[in-house]
Amino acid sequence: MTIQVEVFSILIISGVLGLAFVYLGNKVKQLDPYEKPSGIAGLAVDAVSTLRNVVLGNMGKRGENYAPYISTIFIFIFISNMSGLLGLPPPTANFSVTLSFGLITWFFIQRASIKSNGFGGYIKGFFEPIVPFVIPNIFGQIAPLISLSVRLFGNIIGGGVIMSLLYTFLNYLNGILLPWLKLNVLGIIVAPVLHAYFDIFSAFLQAFIFISLTAILTSVEYPEEN
Repeated sequence: MTIQVEVFSILIISGVLGLAFVYLGNKVKQLDPYEKPSGIAGLAVDAVSTLRNVVLGNMGKRGENYAPYISTIFIFIFISNMSGLLGLPPPTANFSVTLSFGLITWFFIQRASIKSNGFGGYIKGFFEPIVPFVIPNIFGQIAPLISLSVRLFGNIIGGGVIMSLLYTFLNYLNGILLPWLKLNVLGIIVAPVLHAYFDIFSAFLQAFIFISLTAILTSVEYPEEN
């Protein structure tokens, strides 16, 4: 049986994040509640507060129950998306990973719908406004799962493919323009700019989009708060 290369990245990133969370948690516990947080503990508090505010901004007060999970997957997805800079295969370039996160979000959406409408109302919704609409209604329920998982996977794998093609082209161009140099000088000059986009900006953007959609799609299944 062949082990997918992303498995090792998942283990490494999960282990490092786990140790980091424990370390930062101990640092936060040691903070003086009457003084403004500073240093690495202060950064951790600011990061958690920012992510919590994003969730509450999309979900209202009920977001308190979802904020820990959504904040955690943001951090994992963001770090995973950037792991290519360290030479690790990005876990999010494996569809099994993005599908798993998509499934968790999808179950949250279904749970929210059942909680709001009751199980009978949830089943009844598949046949509204008339019975023949059951097929498109089923596809409509499955659509968020496909959208969330494929969007994240496609953007990450696409960025990796583009960078691979760029390196190949620049190496070829370097051989024509600077044949006496074995070093890919053009790659060194041009690639960092695109790495900044695909491995940093896009990594953050895709993680942010995923958690925003998770919060919004789950929130719309609940009745509006007064």
